[in-house]
Amino acid sequence: MAKKNRTTIDPKDLNGISIYHEEKRTVYSPFFSKKGYILTSDNVRQYQSYIQGYLVALVVFVLAYLIYKNLTVSLILALLFMISTAVTFYFNFIKKANFIDNYNKPHRDSFAVRQASYLSTKQIWTIIICCPLLALAIMLNSYLNHYTGFMFYMMVIISIVSVLYGLLHIYILKLKKDNYPDE
Repeated sequence: MAKKNRTTIDPKDLNGISIYHEEKRTVYSPFFSKKGYILTSDNVRQYQSYIQGYLVALVVFVLAYLIYKNLTVSLILALLFMISTAVTFYFNFIKKANFIDNYNKPHRDSFAVRQASYLSTKQIWTIIICCPLLALAIMLNSYLNHYTGFMFYMMVIISIVSVLYGLLHIYILKLKKDNYPDE
């Protein structure tokens, strides 16, 4: 059998709340841990599959709810999938990765400062305008489809998060104008 030619992933392309890029290495250090796990091109796929496992757990939750129409069954199936993902990650990544004891996490700018530094003013305005429109479209869809119960509350939560994200970008726009006026 011919081996599939997979493209390699550079650890420097990863981003996330627990990812730290240093001069010569990329380190994964969970919030609750004092250890840092070095990400290399050899183990970066294992890390990515772990992160994607949580997205798949969300999909499992939604599909289980659509199939069984039972919140408890959906939660149990999603939790079982998340636990299996975490156990697999522990034995396939954490146990085998090179680590740094007492890892000092470098200082990182806030999300708002990072967004202001690399988004253009036009992109920020697009987010500010589109987020409330998305919330409106979600609530209109919810009304037209007569959602009730769990699905209605999910739509309300998603709409609120969308509006809050748009409001956050108003603050980011102010940061951009104050700190990066030439761009």
